[in-house]
Amino acid sequence: MKKVLEMTFKKEDDSTSKFTLANPRQDITPQEVKAVMESILSENIFRIGGSELVEIDTAKVITTTEEILDLA
Repeated sequence: MKKVLEMTFKKEDDSTSKFTLANPRQDITPQEVKAVMESILSENIFRIGGSELVEIDTAKVITTTEEILDLA
């Protein structure tokens, strides 16, 4: 089973941009994620496709389960 933390931001051109982090801590809280996202916005260090990130959109932990198929 794989888990990723996906953080989505709105950009100044009304599109969105996603940041994905592999293997987030099991006990990560919404408050911790929000604080990181606010820090990303306040530091203004990312410019994606010529547009700045301007607002937090969503955050979610995505869990993926893989099943290997027996092809024999």
